[in-house]
Amino acid sequence: MRVQSVWSASLLAVTMMRRQIVMAAAVVLLAAGSVAAGQAASVDAGDASAFMGTWVLTMETPRGSNEQTVVVRDEDGKVAARLEGGRGGAIDITDVAKDAESLVLTFARNVQGNDVSIVLTLSLDGDTMNATQDINDGMFSMTGSGKKQ
Repeated sequence: MRVQSVWSASLLAVTMMRRQIVMAAAVVLLAAGSVAAGQAASVDAGDASAFMGTWVLTMETPRGSNEQTVVVRDEDGKVAARLEGGRGGAIDITDVAKDAESLVLTFARNVQGNDVSIVLTLSLDGDTMNATQDINDGMFSMTGSGKKQ
């Protein structure tokens, strides 16, 4: 009788754990879906004039450094951006917000069949652009800096 109750308790724990994993995955997919669906913030181009242009950033990763090009542009009076380099190819970004003196670009990439949310925060220090890229709500982060071309 004791073996059966231990087995039943173990089965119940595994079932509950599976439900939690499924719920967590659903929340992540819904969040990534809303980003991918283009619910974009917008910044007036005049409020980000110092960021406009083509910037080459060197990002530091656990596997070494890599270059990414960020093009910040005026698109119908609003800020838009394009990220090139790194994994996944070029991507156009229209979800752009301003946080104090930083420009915050939010987008999603598909990695091995899963949408991954990415927040790229850009700040200026003189003629240098500093960047922090948070992946999946801070699960992984990398930093870098670069110059305007």
